Amino acid sequence: MFDRNLRDATDERLLAAVACGEEAALRELHRRHAGAAVRFAWRVLGDVADAEEAVADAFCDIWRKAHRFNGAARVRTWLLGIVRHKALDLLRRRRGGPMASLDEEGEHLQDVGAAPDPQDEVIRSQEAERVQRCFEKLNPAQREALYLAVVEGLTVAEIARIQDVPLGTVATRIHHARRKLRECAQGE
Repeated sequence: MFDRNLRDATDERLLAAVACGEEAALRELHRRHAGAAVRFAWRVLGDVADAEEAVADAFCDIWRKAHRFNGAARVRTWLLGIVRHKALDLLRRRRGGPMASLDEEGEHLQDVGAAPDPQDEVIRSQEAERVQRCFEKLNPAQREALYLAVVEGLTVAEIARIQDVPLGTVATRIHHARRKLRECAQGE
């Protein structure tokens, strides 16, 4: 019954179906959220293979623990919280490892069929590299909070749930991260 309506089902309905043992619902949740989960884990771990491992572990947990979802957050927020814990566990097991930084996901998309201006491409590339260098100077908690806010579009409340800190801490992290990025970009 559920297979036909998977694409139209809300994440909450899918998770409820996962809690009842519906493998197809888990596959649909994975289809919807695995890309963002891997990107997020990659930022923590700095390695794509490790990120994929953390996400695979997270989805195994989701399969086993879907019944624990209480609706206090969006499914994506709950899921990214599990991914974060799996990534941090993997990071601890491997005794360190670089915290990855933001890549050029924020670059502007060009119109299809429009030939890029080489000078614009060079300028855009230089700007992205400058922002990358500045982003790497942020502390890990600030990088993570800013990534979740800017790239994933999560709210402060959702980030607080993922980072397991008070709302004010997240707001402060994002505020300081933005200020440091601005100061760094102007100073370079």
